[in-house]
Amino acid sequence: MKKALLGTSALLGVGLAASPAFAADGIKLSLGGFFQTAVLANFDDDGKGDLGHGRYDYGVFNDSEIYFLGETTLDNGVTVGVRVELEAEQSNDQIDAAYAYFSGGLGELRIGSQTGALETMCVTPVGGTANFGAFSQDQVINNAFSGFSAGICEGVDSFRGQERSQKIVYMTPNFSGFQLGVSWSPNGGHESGEVTDFHSGMPHSVDGEQRNVVDVYATYNKDFDNWSLSWGGGGSWALSSGGNSPSHNKGDFYQTALNLTFGSFSVGAAGQYYGDGIAADQNGWVAGAGMAYKLDAWTFGLQYSYSDFEFIAPNVDRRINTVALTTNYDLGPGIAIDGTLQYAWAHADSEDEEAHGYDSFGIGLGTSFNF
Repeated sequence: MKKALLGTSALLGVGLAASPAFAADGIKLSLGGFFQTAVLANFDDDGKGDLGHGRYDYGVFNDSEIYFLGETTLDNGVTVGVRVELEAEQSNDQIDAAYAYFSGGLGELRIGSQTGALETMCVTPVGGTANFGAFSQDQVINNAFSGFSAGICEGVDSFRGQERSQKIVYMTPNFSGFQLGVSWSPNGGHESGEVTDFHSGMPHSVDGEQRNVVDVYATYNKDFDNWSLSWGGGGSWALSSGGNSPSHNKGDFYQTALNLTFGSFSVGAAGQYYGDGIAADQNGWVAGAGMAYKLDAWTFGLQYSYSDFEFIAPNVDRRINTVALTTNYDLGPGIAIDGTLQYAWAHADSEDEEAHGYDSFGIGLGTSFNF
């Protein structure tokens, strides 16, 4: 789903050793990125003890990033390069990703701070826009998720707060529409501390840290007569945990999605299960569907998601429904305006009193620029 891909280090090493691999030119630097903005309004239960209490009803929000891409193609056809992603707003995680890569006929190998195979290749339901939707889009308007979202593309380390930890990712070439990705993160909780820059000794053991996180994800994309199919599925597993932590405190996540397109109309569904999502014995799952219709520069979408989270707070089981009506208008290449109308409602067990009978009506208008 994401880019053409490149070989294993061993195979690449054989190729480089067998023949000269000098580049006609050195690595050339280019720039790119995106800038997304959104104006949101939310009308929900805001009385004392309700989820909306003490929160504003409207605001202006954005998500933006600039990436630096340096690459060159060697004389043997292998492309080598680096990519560094910089948050365009002040952030505690100012550098979003930073990795080196080798790309050629054998696939793509990436090494550094980045997302795992599941999130990198993930297929999501149709009907969402760059800003809005009922699943993993940037802007969550309602207050039912308490800082989470109906995420449908999460790996174990990303959901535990280290989305772009240091890892190795390999993605095969595309074989008649089929592609496979595998990633490994030895220290899922370390993105920079004791890992990047000057290095002396091994990182400290961290209690409860998800270690040796492995992702495996496959996609299949195929065009048939008058229709097309896009499928993705895989999982993410922590094979061990650091320091003093319970033996069962190892996350195991599973995700799958399928989209079908018939001319201008498309429909799809997806689901993800979070085993030991935030901590031991705190699980959750998200499922839902979407549809979209394209009319010239307009795309109209509808999505529904159902989330069941046991890990919003200790001993809490919160169930959240979201319906999102979306629209997107392409002003030009990489330039779009999008909007949404959303309704969300939540139910919970007796220990989650804030969520009982919660409902929200949200409105959003946004822009999305890619450069």
